Amino acid sequence: MAETNLVYRSLDGFECKEEGMTTALTMGGLDVGVNRTSSPDRALALFSYGLFTVIAGVFVVTALRYPLIYIWATYEDLLGEWIQFWLYVATMLLSLRVVFTSRRHRPFFGLLAVACFYVAMEEISWGQRVLGFASPEFFRQHNLQGETNVHNFLTGPFGTSLKAAMEYAVAAALVVYGLFYPLSYRTRFRIAVWAEARGLAVPPGYLWPFFTVAACLELGPLQFNEGEIAEILVGTALAVMAMQYAFAGRRALSSETSRWPQGAAGKLAGRGLFGACLLLSLAANTTLAIHVTPDGRERNETRIANGVDKFAARYARYRAWDMAIALLERARQANPGDASVLRKLARCHRDAGDAAEGDRLLHLALAMDLKQLDRDPEAASVNRSLVRTYELLGDQHQAQFHIDIALRIGLLRIQEHPTSAKAAYSLGRTYELMGRDAEALEQFERAVELDPASRRFQSAYRAAGGRADSAGESDLD
Repeated sequence: MAETNLVYRSLDGFECKEEGMTTALTMGGLDVGVNRTSSPDRALALFSYGLFTVIAGVFVVTALRYPLIYIWATYEDLLGEWIQFWLYVATMLLSLRVVFTSRRHRPFFGLLAVACFYVAMEEISWGQRVLGFASPEFFRQHNLQGETNVHNFLTGPFGTSLKAAMEYAVAAALVVYGLFYPLSYRTRFRIAVWAEARGLAVPPGYLWPFFTVAACLELGPLQFNEGEIAEILVGTALAVMAMQYAFAGRRALSSETSRWPQGAAGKLAGRGLFGACLLLSLAANTTLAIHVTPDGRERNETRIANGVDKFAARYARYRAWDMAIALLERARQANPGDASVLRKLARCHRDAGDAAEGDRLLHLALAMDLKQLDRDPEAASVNRSLVRTYELLGDQHQAQFHIDIALRIGLLRIQEHPTSAKAAYSLGRTYELMGRDAEALEQFERAVELDPASRRFQSAYRAAGGRADSAGESDLD
């Protein structure tokens, strides 16, 4: 009987060639014989690719059409962060199962379990976001977000050279481990085989989209909170990998599918689907449980309001005026007396081609500013607001008049209250508006020295020092 040869491509992206009772793996012209008696089981690959498609699709659709849902999915303390938390908890538990069932991979998964515990607890600031306790003084002064965690001593909501270096290092590690390592192992590259033999678990080949897309998003090319999506993708990939090693041992390696009993991969894919639904339910219920408490609701509403303001600017940067305007209208309803929101709305309408509506909103902002000025003519902040409004209206004479008043008020208050952090901060804002950046930095630094626990003063100081580049997020005001 003639021997039958068959060439096919497995779902994890590798071309396979069956020659009688032997399968050859072909990648880039290299054939590597792998003992295999059947084609790869496709259930896990379908599950993995399907899960990736759902996650990516949800984020793309919400970003394009439902910005408020996108904020809930990517902002701190909200649904997306709790999804991350439960993903890392699940990975930790599955890794512990491997620790107790596999001697070969015990060190790797033991380390992964510890790492996942650390990451999960860091995500919730070691319980601070659940229990609501105040940060110790040391954390308030030195943590970039004033929270009880370790990673924000190094990274935070400000761009720094250290943060950029860490992002590139993480992205490179994700590509090397999630793409090149399994590819090298499947082509029997000597170093990869040596590493696997010593316990460095090989991620299944069909997890490569999670790792590679996460690596790209980790670098923040869109500046759209995509780093949070990257964390969800990495957490999902690690959870799927740990699940396969926990319940299948070395059968988790896609190059050894002949070891799978009939239907075993399908059952494991079913477990994965159930686990994904369970984790989503846990995240949603945790978010809801916190949101229904008075403190939790207040924190969440503050987060959402902050997110609405930031994402309105981000949508405006991409000229998605309808999205930006919708978010700013929400902010206007929440803060009807905020002239800065009216100015941002005015700029969006102007840039969208509706100059008449823009002018109408600017005159509303002007009336609001003048009313505030009548109540408190010595308020530097009101005079600064008038400067911005008059500049948008094209009245440079009035803008200069009010910036001079704001400067006079600021200098006088510094003389009267030389140890006031608020006075230093206010004068710094005036210098900043005048374009006198060196003097603004000096005043913000003084404010931080006088009140090191203030996140507002720290943020202003870092921004003035050039360590924060929001890439247009404040362009609307």
